[in-house]
Amino acid sequence: MSLPFDTFVFSGRRLEGRTARLGYRLLGGGRTESFEEVFEFPAGTDRTAADPADVEAALAGLHLIAGISYWKTCCPARIELEHDALDGDDAAFWSEVYNRGLGELYYRNALDPRGNARFPGRGGAAAGAAAEAVAAAAAAVAATAAAAPPAAGPGAAGPPLVLAGGGKDSVVAYEIARTAAGSGGPPTPLTVVPAGQDWQLAPGGAGRGLRVARRLDPRLFELNAAGAYNGHVPFSAILAFASQLVAVLGGFGAVIAANERSASAGNLAVGDVEVNHQWSKGLRFEEAFQAWQRRHLRRVPAYFSLLRPLSELRIAGLFAAWPEWFGAVTSCNANFRQGGGAGVRWCGRCAKCVFAAVVLTPWLDAGGIAAVFGPNPLAQSDNLPMVRQLLGLDGHKPWDCVGTSDEVAAALWLAAERQPRSALPALHWFRSTVAAGLERPDELVARELAASPVHRLPPPWRDALADYLAAR
Repeated sequence: MSLPFDTFVFSGRRLEGRTARLGYRLLGGGRTESFEEVFEFPAGTDRTAADPADVEAALAGLHLIAGISYWKTCCPARIELEHDALDGDDAAFWSEVYNRGLGELYYRNALDPRGNARFPGRGGAAAGAAAEAVAAAAAAVAATAAAAPPAAGPGAAGPPLVLAGGGKDSVVAYEIARTAAGSGGPPTPLTVVPAGQDWQLAPGGAGRGLRVARRLDPRLFELNAAGAYNGHVPFSAILAFASQLVAVLGGFGAVIAANERSASAGNLAVGDVEVNHQWSKGLRFEEAFQAWQRRHLRRVPAYFSLLRPLSELRIAGLFAAWPEWFGAVTSCNANFRQGGGAGVRWCGRCAKCVFAAVVLTPWLDAGGIAAVFGPNPLAQSDNLPMVRQLLGLDGHKPWDCVGTSDEVAAALWLAAERQPRSALPALHWFRSTVAAGLERPDELVARELAASPVHRLPPPWRDALADYLAAR
């Protein structure tokens, strides 16, 4: 279906108690489609002690990012904001978040990989030139991020929130935060789930932690079923703005993500545009979001990824020290559908299942792997094509939250060295066909296990991570 709309409008927004209602409209061809997305926030976020200006700024940010699910249905060139006037920096920020965050959707729908989201700056000027300047600056982030960690805003005290997606990375970030001295208090897990679902995925066991319930407008699903553009959106950006509002309302001092360094690596390039399924989990979004916070909030609940210096292989090794979590985690997307989970924690066949098994196998014996996955994905010969793709031997990096081919090669080499008699088909195939061709595999493993100096951690949390690593 070719939608007739040429204009997307950010219309009303309001916070009623602990419920945010966000309005949008599509206009064109004599038609109007209206949408309302709803976020329901947990008890304890009643804004009695929150700065009203910070509440409004955080709510406005959530309004703008959540609109991406509706704008993407037809990617109209004209964007109107009824209640906001963006300066050049903000227009560039939102243009970049939409275009880079939807890179996979553009690619899969054969659209211009540069995107056509151009948020208007003050005076009605399009943000195209500013957005291009911001995107060009992203190339320098890796060189400058370590030298310019974010400073917390005035009064940003209080216990941290830890974003809990249900996987091993969330557990590691949560456990590190629990040991951090001077962190403002014990960490509180926070999960964002579709309304009507109650996934028991957050660290803290049976129901502890905070949950934000998100309800997409039902009309969106009708348009998708009728042929509107549909696909991956930058959910981690939505999570960042939703958790920021929780932190502002609830007086939390930091919002801690658990994104690894390889999230910044793209899947493929289209011309000079890198397309990255995980863009909103990457370093560039983290840096840009921190700059947005400093522009708009008086009391900044610092947002950062505590695991940014680490590879997935190193994170998996840390997770292996927490066997009480083995039977609770999942990274399989079958559990994260809007309509509810699939009833099993791991499907055992997708890229995330296979990748998770690859990076955990060097650290866990057969019993540990069984406690995490049940049947071992690497024991299935049918998964060898996925292992090849993860290694970069076939096609491009899968459209999923998986690591780089170097991480996969290092993990398989380390597993093969530690389990020389393993009969797992994936390890047998790797030893017989790939291992001999690796150059300096020991150096490869050492690089993947080393912590990177490139990150955006505030100094106290940088030191907390270093202390935790030094003790293990």
